[in-house]
Amino acid sequence: MKKNPQLKWSFFLLCLLLIQLAALFLLPITFNVLTAGIVILIDLLLWIYTVVLRNRIEITNQQKIQYASRRAQEALTYVSDDMPVGIITWDDDYTFSWTNPAITESVRNLTKEDQQDMINELLQRAEKGKSIYKIGTILYHFELNQEKRVVYLIDVTKEYTLENKEKQQQAVVGILSVDNYDDVIDRRDDKEISNLNSFITTIISDWMDSYHIFYKRVNPERFFIFARYDDLEKMIENNFDLLEHIRVSAEKQDMLITVSMGISYGTESVEVIGAEAQNNLDIALVRGGDQVVVKNAQEGQKPIFYGGNSASAAKRTRVRSRAMSMALKKVFDRTGNVFVMGHRFPDMDAIGSAFGVACLARYHDKKVRIVINEEETIPDVERCLKEIHKNGELEDLLIAPEAAKKQRRSGDLLVMVDYHRPSLSIDQELYEQFENIVIIDHHRRGEEFPEKSLLTYIESSASSASELVTELIQFESNERQRMSKMEASLLLAGITVDTKNFAIRTTARTFDVASYLKTCGADASLVQYLLSTDIQSYLEISKLVGESEYVKDDIVVATGTDEQEYDSVTAAKTADTLLSMVDINAAFVIIRRTDGVIAISARSSGTINVQIVMEALGGGGHFTNAATQLTDSTIAEAKKQLLDVINKQLTEGTEE
Repeated sequence: MKKNPQLKWSFFLLCLLLIQLAALFLLPITFNVLTAGIVILIDLLLWIYTVVLRNRIEITNQQKIQYASRRAQEALTYVSDDMPVGIITWDDDYTFSWTNPAITESVRNLTKEDQQDMINELLQRAEKGKSIYKIGTILYHFELNQEKRVVYLIDVTKEYTLENKEKQQQAVVGILSVDNYDDVIDRRDDKEISNLNSFITTIISDWMDSYHIFYKRVNPERFFIFARYDDLEKMIENNFDLLEHIRVSAEKQDMLITVSMGISYGTESVEVIGAEAQNNLDIALVRGGDQVVVKNAQEGQKPIFYGGNSASAAKRTRVRSRAMSMALKKVFDRTGNVFVMGHRFPDMDAIGSAFGVACLARYHDKKVRIVINEEETIPDVERCLKEIHKNGELEDLLIAPEAAKKQRRSGDLLVMVDYHRPSLSIDQELYEQFENIVIIDHHRRGEEFPEKSLLTYIESSASSASELVTELIQFESNERQRMSKMEASLLLAGITVDTKNFAIRTTARTFDVASYLKTCGADASLVQYLLSTDIQSYLEISKLVGESEYVKDDIVVATGTDEQEYDSVTAAKTADTLLSMVDINAAFVIIRRTDGVIAISARSSGTINVQIVMEALGGGGHFTNAATQLTDSTIAEAKKQLLDVINKQLTEGTEE
C-alpha cells in the first residue's frame, strides 16, 4: 500500500512539537540558552515546512487546473469539429448563429427564410413529440433545447434504412374465403360447378400473380396466402381491389359471389401470425363478408378494415340455429343462475331478446334475472316498462345492476343480448364479475370483444337479436313449454323496431319468425303502442329534419344544438325520416343526449356502408344502421369529425 506523503510530514511535525515541549519542561534552567536555541530551531523548521507545504499545494492545484482546462479544450474541439453530431444554434430571428462541421455541409445552401422555416418546423415537431427530421436525403434524430436555442442532430439514415428493410421482409399470412360458396353451387350440376370453380380460380389467381405472392387453394372455398410486408403495402395501396373486381364479375355471370380475407403480419412466429390471420377472417365473416381485416400480430394492435361495400347475405340455416339451441342448452345445464343484460339505453330489441332468453332459461328450470337500469331508458322502453310492471310475473324478472352484483355467485351465467362490446354494458363492473358469458347478437363484430365466452352466436344477416332468440325458442317450445303473450309481443316489437316495420334487413326467416310469434299470441296493437311517437317527439324530429343539409349528392346531415338535449330514439327516428325521402342514400343525425354525450345516428339505403363511418368514430352497428357516442365534444366538433370521415373512410380502410 502506497504511503501518503502528507501523513509523513504531519508525523514529523508532531515529533518536533513533542521535542519542543520536552525541552521547555524537562531541561534544567542552566540550559536555558540551549533550550531557546532548540525552540528557535524548531520554529524555524516549522516555518520552512509551512512554506514548502503551501508551495506544494499551489503547484498541485495549478497543475490540476491546467490539466482540466486542456482536457476541456480538447473535448470542446472534438465536439465542435470531430463528433458526428450536428449542432445548430439560432438567434432571436430564428436564423442560424453557429453550426458545427458535422451539419454545416447539409445546411450550407439554406437561405435565411429556409433557416427560419427549418427552426420553426423543428419546434413544431418537438411540441408534437416527434423526433425525426429530413434534410435532403438524410434522416436525423434531433434533440432540441428551446431555452438555450440549440438543436442536436444525429444521422440515423442507415438505422432507418435497415429498420425499414426489416419491416418490408416481415412475414404476411392470409386466408381468403369465398362467401356463400355453398349457396352458389346449390342446385347446380357438376359442369356448372366446374365452370364456377374455374371462374373463381382464374380471377383470384390473376390477382395473386399481379402481386407476386404465393397462394394455394386448400379447398373449393379457401385459399392460403403467404407474402412479405412490401407486397401487403401494395395491396393496401390499391384498397384490395380484388373485392370489387370479383363482385362485379360475378354479377355479370348472375352469381352472388364475394370474398373475404383475414391477413396478419409482424415479427412474431409464423404460428402466431397464422392464428391471428384465421381470427381476422372470422371477424370478416361475422361482420358480413366482402371485406378484408388486416392486423399486426403483435399484442395490443388494432385491426384495419377494408371493403364491406355490400350488405350481408343471409348465411345462417336452420341447422346452425338448431346447433346453437343445443349448445345453449348444454351451457344452461352446467352453469348456475342466469343473468341477462343488454346495452346501455336499451331499445326494444334489447328488451325483447332479453325476455326471450329469460323464457329459454325458464324452460331449463333456471333462476333468471334481467338487468335493467330504469334511470337510463328511452321513451319507447319507458312505455314498455310500464306495461311490464303491470305483469307481476315479468316484473319479478327485473333487477337493478347494484342488486345483481350482490346476488351474483360463482358459476352464474351472463347472457349478453343485442351487443357484444363490453364497454356498452348497462354496468361494465357487473359484466367483469362473470366468468361464464354467452353472446347473442346481430351486429357486425368489432375489434372490442369479450376475451372468453362459452358460446358466441353472432349473425349479422339477422334482422335483430329478437329474431335469433325467437328461433332458439322455436326449437325448445312444446305443448308444456310455451312463451306468454307478453313475451311474444316484446319479441315482435324488437323485430319491428329493427326492421322499421319490416321494411329493411328482412329475409324469409324474419317473416317466418314473426308468423310464429303471432301464433304465440303476440299483440300487434300493443307493439304499435310501444313504438308510437308522441306529439312532442314528432315536433322535435320535424325541427331536426328542417336543420338538415346535403354534404354530398345523396348524403344529408342534421344537427341539433349544444343547448337542446334529445333522447337517442329521436335521433334514430329523424335519421329514418330523412332516409325515407327521395334521392337520399345516407342520413346522419347529430344531437346532444340527455346525459350530455354527443350521439350520432346513421342510416343507409344499402348503397353506402354507414358502419365503417361510425366505426371510425368509435361506434359500430350494421351496414345500413349504425351509431356512435362522443364524449367531451361539441356539436360543431362532432360534425367536423363526421364530415372528415365521410370524405375519407367510405373509400379507404378504417382503423378501429
